[in-house]
Amino acid sequence: MYRLYGKPYTMSMVPEVAMDEIGAEYELINMPDGISTDPDYLALRADGLVPTLVDGDHVVIEGSAIAMHLADKYPDAKLAPPLGSKARTDWYEWMLYLNSMVHPTVANGFHPDWYTDEESGIEGVQRSAFKRADDQWSQIDKRIAGNTWLCGDGYTTADILFLVEAYMHYDYPAMFAREKNVAALVGRIQARPKVAAMLKRHEIETVDL
Repeated sequence: MYRLYGKPYTMSMVPEVAMDEIGAEYELINMPDGISTDPDYLALRADGLVPTLVDGDHVVIEGSAIAMHLADKYPDAKLAPPLGSKARTDWYEWMLYLNSMVHPTVANGFHPDWYTDEESGIEGVQRSAFKRADDQWSQIDKRIAGNTWLCGDGYTTADILFLVEAYMHYDYPAMFAREKNVAALVGRIQARPKVAAMLKRHEIETVDL
């Protein structure tokens, strides 16, 4: 059985849904708030953040990496497009873009004190992050016009990650009202039973889309 270390309303939501969609058995270990200082956990993940997946002797960190690992390990679940296809290339691109570009913006907004040593700079860091978030989602909205799913014709882990990042926007109801293509895709994703159950489990106030 897998062990997934996570916390409510964090990137652990991504591998949670992936494993739920696959039907994999896992133990979810909810970590205390804040950066962990538990030596046993730090032996698994040195920065003390979540999520972390223990897969036998294999330890995988980062929500996107865990989801990609699971998608490759369970190809019958079809959570990744076929190798060599354009959709597969799109999958790599979205998984990396959402993790490396959109999520750092989220972190700047939620934890501005992590990004400045000056208390007087915290407000500016957060304000800049909020503006960047709005710019990013406006760009995404234009890019996905006409898409049913992010990557070709099938639902993948990229869609799970997309929904999680969208619900981490600092004012997601207002963003959904502006970005109609984003809202439509989020609506399709959150209608999936496993996704809906995860959102309820994490007590996320969803928007009817």
